[in-house]
Amino acid sequence: MCEPTEVDLHHLGDAALQALVVELQHQADRLEAARLRVLGEWDARAVWALDGACNGASWLAAQGNVARGPMATMLRDARHLRAMPETAAALAEGRLAPATARLMARVVNERTERAFARDEAVLVDTVAGLTVDDAALVLRYWARSVDQDGPDPRDREANGAWLSATLGGRTQLKADLDAEAGAIVGDWIQAEVERLRRQRRQAGEDLTGQGPRLRAEALVEMARRASAEADGRAAARPLLWVLAGEDELTSGEGTCEVVGGGLVSARLAQCLACDCDRRTVVIDAEGRINLGRTERSAGQTQRQALTLRDGGCRFPGCDRPPGWTECHHIWWWEHGGPTDLENLCLLCSHHHHLCHTGGFTCEREPGGELVFHRPDGSRLEAPLARA
Repeated sequence: MCEPTEVDLHHLGDAALQALVVELQHQADRLEAARLRVLGEWDARAVWALDGACNGASWLAAQGNVARGPMATMLRDARHLRAMPETAAALAEGRLAPATARLMARVVNERTERAFARDEAVLVDTVAGLTVDDAALVLRYWARSVDQDGPDPRDREANGAWLSATLGGRTQLKADLDAEAGAIVGDWIQAEVERLRRQRRQAGEDLTGQGPRLRAEALVEMARRASAEADGRAAARPLLWVLAGEDELTSGEGTCEVVGGGLVSARLAQCLACDCDRRTVVIDAEGRINLGRTERSAGQTQRQALTLRDGGCRFPGCDRPPGWTECHHIWWWEHGGPTDLENLCLLCSHHHHLCHTGGFTCEREPGGELVFHRPDGSRLEAPLARA
């Protein structure tokens, strides 16, 4: 069979095209099966830590070919499969589709692992001949039959929420909550959605298919109310940090930046500035805000300047945003280093500790470039060029 990239698809008959689709799926399954096996071993050895990465998903995402969220899920599945011999064998032999094997990995937890070890061979034989969707139904039924004690209080320790910036300055929100937390959040959102529905219907709006939009509005309203209550205000102000020059705010021309959200028009920044706290940052002619040895911790104004300059953790390959970072003295304070912008950079907590206790080093070259080295002295190159 020739390479798919060499096939003239426009002149390929329908039957041949369909056969090609099936063959490509088989090839993709074989490749994913091998990938899961290799990733499981690679992650178990923590090879990613050699470059100072927080975890395997962060290291792989820094290579530029994958998104961190889906890769974190794949690595978790690969770790589970290492302890599932029957499933791993069926996957390697091609009797089990990778998608089905990953579903099986996700039903194993502290409350089901003993039952799974007992039933694994039977489950593999049962789902091997099913579609992925049907296999999911079987596994869901099995999980419910062996775990009848209800939610484990420790489930909440696995709760998580993720905010990801997307193209166009938008943000995606994803959360994984235990039953109790899910019910609390879900009930509040639903109550707010019903209030918005009544309000909009009275105004004559057609709300057909508007559920997702109303849920998004409910979440924002929840944040606004919480902010207002925390500050003792009757109404919440915009919950945004906007970096805007005085000229842009005065003229309404040009662009400004929403921290963590991308560029916005200066006119929108003017609108947001109508009812928000404003803070002025003054930088000298050479772009410096320096405290020398008078203060160990970076000042608030310096922190703002670092956020604007560094944009987040500067460790090669790390994408932690400014809110996750700490101010690091490149020339350590305890060794005589000043609290000046040139001697500061933003590092997330993980990489800050690596530079103090993990043997990694950081220095700023004469041209201003930050250079990091591994404990063995080798230079750590960024996987992708950073602007």
